[in-house]
Amino acid sequence: MEVRRSGARPDPPPPPRARQVLAVLLLAAGDVVPTDRLIEAVWSDQPPPNARKCLQVHVSQLRRFLPDGTLRHSAPGYLLDVPAERVDLHVFRARVAEARRAESPAAAAELLRAALGLWRGQPLADVASDWLRQRVVPGLLEERLTALEERVDADLALGRHPALVGELRRLVGENPLRERLRGQLMTALRRCGRRAEALQAFQEARAVTVEQLGVEPGPELRRLHEEILRDEEPARPAVPAPPVRRDDLPRDVPDFTGRERELARLAADVEAADDALRVWCVDGRPGVGKTALAVRAARRLAARYPDGQLFVELHGSSSDQRPLRPETALDTLLRAVGVAAERVPEALADRAALWRAELAGRRALVVLDDAADAAQVRPLLPGGGGCLVLVTSRRPLSGLEGARRLRLDVLPADDALALFARLLDDGRAATERGAAVEVVRLCEHLPLAIRITGARLAARPHWPVAKLLARLRCEQRRLDELAVGDLAVRTGLGLTYLGLDEPSRRAYRLLGALGHATVAGWLAGPLLDLPDPAAEEILERLLDAQLVEVISTPVEPARYRVHDLVRLHAGERAEREEAEPDRRAAVGRVVGAWLDRVERLVEHLPPALPRLCQVELNSVPAQARRRRPEVDAWFAQEEASLVAAVERAAELDMAEPAARLAEALVFAWFGVRNRYDAWERTHRAALAAVRRAGDLDSEAGLSCGLGQLSYKRDQLHLARDHFQTALDLFRRTGNRRGEAVALNGLGMVGRELADHAGALPALTRAHRLLRDLGDMEGTAHALYGIGYVRRELGEDMPALRALNAAVTAYEQAGNQRGKALSLRGIGLVYRANDQWDQAEYYFRRAHEIVRDLGDALLGCYTAQSLAKTMIRQGRGAEAVGTLLGCVEICRDLNDRFGLALVRRTLGEHHLAAGEHDPARGQLGIALASWHALELPLWRARTLRDLGASHALEGDHRTAHALWDEAAEVFARLGTREDAEVATWHTRWNCPCRRDEPARTRRRPEAASA
Repeated sequence: MEVRRSGARPDPPPPPRARQVLAVLLLAAGDVVPTDRLIEAVWSDQPPPNARKCLQVHVSQLRRFLPDGTLRHSAPGYLLDVPAERVDLHVFRARVAEARRAESPAAAAELLRAALGLWRGQPLADVASDWLRQRVVPGLLEERLTALEERVDADLALGRHPALVGELRRLVGENPLRERLRGQLMTALRRCGRRAEALQAFQEARAVTVEQLGVEPGPELRRLHEEILRDEEPARPAVPAPPVRRDDLPRDVPDFTGRERELARLAADVEAADDALRVWCVDGRPGVGKTALAVRAARRLAARYPDGQLFVELHGSSSDQRPLRPETALDTLLRAVGVAAERVPEALADRAALWRAELAGRRALVVLDDAADAAQVRPLLPGGGGCLVLVTSRRPLSGLEGARRLRLDVLPADDALALFARLLDDGRAATERGAAVEVVRLCEHLPLAIRITGARLAARPHWPVAKLLARLRCEQRRLDELAVGDLAVRTGLGLTYLGLDEPSRRAYRLLGALGHATVAGWLAGPLLDLPDPAAEEILERLLDAQLVEVISTPVEPARYRVHDLVRLHAGERAEREEAEPDRRAAVGRVVGAWLDRVERLVEHLPPALPRLCQVELNSVPAQARRRRPEVDAWFAQEEASLVAAVERAAELDMAEPAARLAEALVFAWFGVRNRYDAWERTHRAALAAVRRAGDLDSEAGLSCGLGQLSYKRDQLHLARDHFQTALDLFRRTGNRRGEAVALNGLGMVGRELADHAGALPALTRAHRLLRDLGDMEGTAHALYGIGYVRRELGEDMPALRALNAAVTAYEQAGNQRGKALSLRGIGLVYRANDQWDQAEYYFRRAHEIVRDLGDALLGCYTAQSLAKTMIRQGRGAEAVGTLLGCVEICRDLNDRFGLALVRRTLGEHHLAAGEHDPARGQLGIALASWHALELPLWRARTLRDLGASHALEGDHRTAHALWDEAAEVFARLGTREDAEVATWHTRWNCPCRRDEPARTRRRPEAASA
């Protein structure tokens, strides 16, 4: 970092700490940097007790170093008053932005070259700040490298490829995983007539990605490679299709008044920002109009952000709802930009990375309403330029890096009076000016309080303003509450409530009793216990009083939003004025309406437990069907309300409906699309309710549901604990069907953990119980598990008998997914005995069923089985594309087991093809996954394959070590591989003589492996 005065040499640097402060101020030149951020930049997470005083000392040193008046205090921190054009970083960004708007490659290349010429080595290299090095410098380097790639693109477009080859070789060497640079090098070599070198460049790229990441190069690089192989002219870069524009912004308030200074400040900053990311945090007291301002600004600026305007409520200050988790907010945002629900990862870091990737290259505007703190907001921010984020919060978000703050106060007196007059829109405010001034004064010029009282008067044109003023003065307690901020909203809401007719008041109270933030229009009838037209008419009256707002478009089914503070007030009125049986009855009707719709959409799941909490045993559909896209769309829209319905019913100790709805949602949505967070929330809420009610059977059933959830999350030991809890409870109540179901779950987990000695007895007893009870689907689950375990133990004929019986039972139960799994299991037995034709026949039957169902995840398992058969037959090249597709699907659906399984199969393909480095790469990834999942049998199988790779290359010492470890596991678990150990040396050309195992009967290789 250097500081130069005009035409002079660099000034001597300030002291180290002061230099750190100066760096942070320069990065935000012209904007206030909060004191807390400066302290964090200088001392990271170990500030001295007197950090603020120390900071003042460093600021004083800088003031002696800088021209007078340049550095000044400005709450809540300091501002360096330096024009952006005098800071080389900001000049660089401006030139890059100008280059992106250039009309010709020549102009773009010149501007980018000038921008890159401002760089001199590593940024901030002489500033000793871990905070800057970790949080700022990586982003700066990414900006530089992106600009460099864009300049190379411009030079290639100008035909300057001969001069680029050397530079690109150097850049690729410095950034070996940067595929865009690899592609540019291949293009330059191709255009220079050096086709062989271009192909070699791709092979080098592939070797790096396979070795370091275990994946093939990306589609663009592979496409370029194929063009060069075919000796075709490189295709022109495709113009990306414009993203679908999404406008989620609430309706702009038509009588919005004032705030012109704040709006002008926002607009001017956005104009100056050009293509840079801008984050504005609007904070202030409740009811001050933060959301209204953010929406008005977003509407005005929407044209600058053509790729979409998104709005998310974060519930940071909700009294009756916990702040929205960043994971949940990211789930909403990702689906808003077109990411399918099943592709949303589970981990916060993965969701944030996908969100940044989705917004890369887009110009979008995001409003994050009612944030709790910086930690909630930080993962929701885009990663690059071109976007605007408006955040509203009650508290200043001083820890949010790079954000600008706009503190919103109450309206000036003139604007407050003008708002009141506009709400009345009939001249009464002008006629009774004194009374109107007094009304807005008693509202403390708070916009929400003014709006509610104004709506009250507007709904009664026969009232003089003085009448409302008299009411306010008579309610001494409410006047006191109005003076403290939050209670002002309650006072205004109370006045509005009093102006409603009794049917509308009842609807308001029942909305509060329900507690939903959004309500679908069709729920009004069940909530109010009225015909739909009458219920809709009452909701429209609440809409007129501005107690609810419409959030749907005219072509969509009606949906209403009840704002947090309104919902809280409605809940208080319900507690005081609505009898408890009436509140419970209303919530029960809504939960029943939800349950009725959800039950129509439940499906069979593999591998699954039978339904336990519904009244009728056979309420699942008898016929399989392909899932319609609109079903997923409906669940995605209603998920938050469905979760809230379960939690509200549980809170009111309505244990049975809470349990039934929680379970039905697993079979209709959560289990179908891996919605694990919602699954866990609903089950835990319902579980607490049934425990309070002493309903042991429902407690056991929900424990089974949590066991199934843990199983799907690959948390097998936790799953076993849940199933054991359920088993103990069912045995206490004498519930034989429940006992069998829990035993099925324990067997299912035991077989995955290779605990065959525990799994087989559990599954056998479950089978007997379920068969005697006539539960065909449960019987099929048990038979499938028995066949699975028998196959692992090498007992092939008993395995085939059980699996064939499972196929028949699943057919009778109408469970096509279970039938497909059982057919796949039969194929695995035949593959274990090298009976390739029979194996392929059953795998193809299973795959056709799954394809007809549209189940992408189960399709990965059937496709993997089929692919492995092809590999064993020497047809692995036919299967590679399918396996790579399975990798993507398993990754998108967060299936760690499936991903490891496919990785191992890819490793086996490379091993069969004599490609040992990529084989070990894929097998190594799979090995790490098996270790993380605590699956010793699968880890041993992969160790065996790795040993084979080393043996084939002559590294017998490593092969023996890996084989010994694998053999010990096989012997301990008693699986079919234990009998094959003696054959490994012959099979994989290892010349060493090894002791024969105790059991020398030869079995074919385990196909289930």
